[in-house]
Amino acid sequence: MMDSGETHVPLPLPEGLECLATWEDITIEDGNYCEYRTQPSGSWHASKYSSSVVKKLLKENFETYLNNVEKATQDCAAAVRRLVSKGPPIYLEDKTALPVPEGDTHIDLLWFCDKTEYQSSVLEGALQGQEREKLWRTQQDVLKSMEAAEAENNK
Repeated sequence: MMDSGETHVPLPLPEGLECLATWEDITIEDGNYCEYRTQPSGSWHASKYSSSVVKKLLKENFETYLNNVEKATQDCAAAVRRLVSKGPPIYLEDKTALPVPEGDTHIDLLWFCDKTEYQSSVLEGALQGQEREKLWRTQQDVLKSMEAAEAENNK
């Protein structure tokens, strides 16, 4: 996190910045502008989503991931494989509106202009450490069972 004594200096806003989800104009005056910091470079970037969309993703993305894995287990191993390959998500990510530059691995911090506050990019409900590894192993075991069943059916 940032030192509490530090003041965030926003990046120059790209001209005509619009939210890629809602198409609303994004401005500091409207209080819907936010930035994200990527690691390990520590560089800041303008979000292409409004702050309300970013906050919604933080709140819902982990639960959405779990629901998508559950639904995929009703479908096919390939769908589960796509979801489970990287493991359960920890941090907010979106390749289109929150791209992480080459050489960086993840978003660690968000800054919202409406409250001029920082917020962690860890998804609400996301598991970390041993809890995450346990969930991931369980998901990988389910995938192996599905692949074995599909291979048996294809004989």
